[in-house]
Amino acid sequence: MTNFGKLFKVFNRSKFYAVNQLMLIELVAIAVSLVWTLVSGNMSQMSFLGAVSGWSGLAYLVGFVLISRQAELAFTHDTYRLIPAKDQTFYVANLVSSLVMFLYLILLQVGLHLIGLAVAWTKIRAKLDTMIMPGDLNINGPEIAKGIFLVTLIMLAVFILALTTVTLVHLTVSATNNFLPTAGKRVVDVILYIVVIGLIIRVGAFLMGQLNQVMTTFNVQGTSNMVFPLLGMLVLAALESVLNVFLMKRWVETVAN
Repeated sequence: MTNFGKLFKVFNRSKFYAVNQLMLIELVAIAVSLVWTLVSGNMSQMSFLGAVSGWSGLAYLVGFVLISRQAELAFTHDTYRLIPAKDQTFYVANLVSSLVMFLYLILLQVGLHLIGLAVAWTKIRAKLDTMIMPGDLNINGPEIAKGIFLVTLIMLAVFILALTTVTLVHLTVSATNNFLPTAGKRVVDVILYIVVIGLIIRVGAFLMGQLNQVMTTFNVQGTSNMVFPLLGMLVLAALESVLNVFLMKRWVETVAN
């Protein structure tokens, strides 16, 4: 039987390639934005940081789509499913590789933002000096670190929950399609995809609320209140994972490549 480490490497290849392609496209988009800014005569120290921030959100969204697509292919295609491995090991290795690749994408985005901050630091520092009077700035380092840590955990938890939810819907559709006529398949597909969209909207709204809470206050009570929702998301993702493994093992048929 193939062990976890080897499965992890196999799943990482296509996702790593997809994320790197995305980053190349993002860099091209940033370069085009900077050229346009230069031609327009609006170039400044803040231009690079602005371009990076402007494209970052789209990069995260597309990155999630690319990573989840590669993860879903592993569940339904013979190239992966014919690998001799336990279903639980197969599923966990695929999920962990997706999480690692999303972390990789986050680190790349953080790196671009740090470069942008370095380029624009002189202007940012000058603006901060005019806005903040001496003695007004009271920074609580441990609480800020705790807030950043919790934001990162929430992002990863939302990613895991979104991925397990997409997988659950995909495997459910694949399983039900084996028993339904063509017309029935279409109706079920439409209903399930509507449910997915609703879940994504609700999860996204929750995430925005939690991020707003962290960004507006770093007191102990505020950050502590985020622990239970975080645990709730992880528990829900674990339950969905159990269902996913069951569906993958019992009902889902693979597609020949």
